[in-house]
Amino acid sequence: MLERKSLIQIRSEDDGTLVIEYLCRRFTYHSRDKWQGELAAGRLILNGCEAREDDALHGGDCLEYRPEPRPEPSVDTSVAVLESAADWAILNKSGNLPCHPAGCFFNHTLWALIKTGQITGLSAHDDIHFVTRLDRETSGIVVVAWNAETAHRITKALARPDAVKEYRVLVEGDFPDALEANGWLWTASDAVVSKKRCFSTEPPPDDALNVMTAWTSFNSVRRFDGMSELSATLHTGRTHQIRATLCSLGFPVVGDKLYGVDETCFLRFIKGCLTSDDLKRLKMPRQALHAYRLSLSLDGRVINAVAPVPWTIPL
Repeated sequence: MLERKSLIQIRSEDDGTLVIEYLCRRFTYHSRDKWQGELAAGRLILNGCEAREDDALHGGDCLEYRPEPRPEPSVDTSVAVLESAADWAILNKSGNLPCHPAGCFFNHTLWALIKTGQITGLSAHDDIHFVTRLDRETSGIVVVAWNAETAHRITKALARPDAVKEYRVLVEGDFPDALEANGWLWTASDAVVSKKRCFSTEPPPDDALNVMTAWTSFNSVRRFDGMSELSATLHTGRTHQIRATLCSLGFPVVGDKLYGVDETCFLRFIKGCLTSDDLKRLKMPRQALHAYRLSLSLDGRVINAVAPVPWTIPL
């Protein structure tokens, strides 16, 4: 199990400040009593030695915090290697696995699985660069490089016109045979969740925030039981691009707590209080979005990786 560590470089303006005063002033997520307890437990290290609350700090000092391990939500650690080379790999991850540490997730991440050598067919790596990344609930293809130069090289390859990034997605409703969604994304001003975005083929209002162009090509694969499975090809790569576009077009993603049939599901989800009615309306425990195919030219060859769709639907 990996240990969480936070390294803090002390600035010259904090010269002479006592450790306890510095912690209480800068990191207010703990009370003074809590910080005193962390110091007493030896979880703060100053320049390689156990810190005391009355130690005086100096500019350039290194203060390290090693918090007590805390429980993490369970995840699905299913990961397959689709393609690999000496300095990169293309992986297929499950639909319940964060790519990198954030919030309550640390050891239960794809990053930690790679770092500790827990993926079959893949050696452990310390220098991990996610060239592409997916939300925790999005399954499918993730590209990872083992050094910054390779990550930059693959990023450039993915930006070329011949590169293809194709997703599969289930939506509510009978989707048209084909649809080109070329327009703009911006922060949805009327949403109950502040990070939600909206899409339109018409230019956004003058007061719109975080405006970006967005272009996705959609094609119907099949329709069944009031739902449609789509192929979605990205021409731009924006946060929540596919999910936000489909929601605004009137075809919410199945299982999506933010861009699905009811955005208030997201508020109940983060509080851990989704109801049985919520789960019935969502139809799936996670959003039905899957990074299906990646094609690019790299190192003189064409790489075409495909991750099989993980859900089962009627033929």
